[in-house]
Amino acid sequence: MKRFLSPIFIIILLGTLASATYSWTGKLNVGDQIYVNDLTIQIDKNKADNRTAAVIYKDGQLLGLIYAGSSKTFEGLEISVSEFNDYAILSISSDEPFTISFNAVKDYSAEISRLKEENAKLKQENEQLKKQVENLENENKQLKRRVSDLEKQLKEAKAQDVSKLQARINNLTKENRELKAQIANQTNLINQLKAKAQFLEQQNNEYRTLITKLLEEQAQKSEKSYIEKAKKERLIGSIIIKTLIFAGLIVGLAGFLLYRGKKSWEYPL
Repeated sequence: MKRFLSPIFIIILLGTLASATYSWTGKLNVGDQIYVNDLTIQIDKNKADNRTAAVIYKDGQLLGLIYAGSSKTFEGLEISVSEFNDYAILSISSDEPFTISFNAVKDYSAEISRLKEENAKLKQENEQLKKQVENLENENKQLKRRVSDLEKQLKEAKAQDVSKLQARINNLTKENRELKAQIANQTNLINQLKAKAQFLEQQNNEYRTLITKLLEEQAQKSEKSYIEKAKKERLIGSIIIKTLIFAGLIVGLAGFLLYRGKKSWEYPL
């Protein structure tokens, strides 16, 4: 926004010794506001009819509106509004001197104090932010170093892992081959044992048959021998019995004869 005057000024214009008129004219945009004595004048636009107007306030209270192409008097100030392109031309005149400012005079000290306090806070925040930035930069450097170390360790670990894994694969491949060879050998041995077991089973069956046959033959021979032996024993027993009987008869006869001879000797006839 372009302004024709400095922030605070007093205008004393166009006068004679008998009578004097004080006036000010300025070009303002919609939304701009100025402070005239204790009045606040804000340029606004009516959305309904798109008309530009100056809104007059005093101590926060609305005093009135001045549309473009008209003028009104407030607090001894004659205020007129006109339009030129997108600007509002504001003219103020009075019989008494008046002050114009683009900031409220009464707010200068408070505003300056507030700005100083805000500036001090901003400086403090700035220092804190600088420290935070410095800490973050240091932390960032540490993190970068840590990331670099981790990447290096990861590469080394990957290389070691690949070597270990390859060695492990080679060992497992070798073990697998050895196990396959052992399995093949065991399979051959099992097949040989199965064949041998079948052969032995066949031999056992043959031996069982042969033994059974031999036992049957032996049993037949034993039975025949027993019968012959029994016959022999019966014959021998019969001979012995007959001999004993005969011997008994002889002994009995001899005894009888002796008895008779003795008795005849004791008692002669």
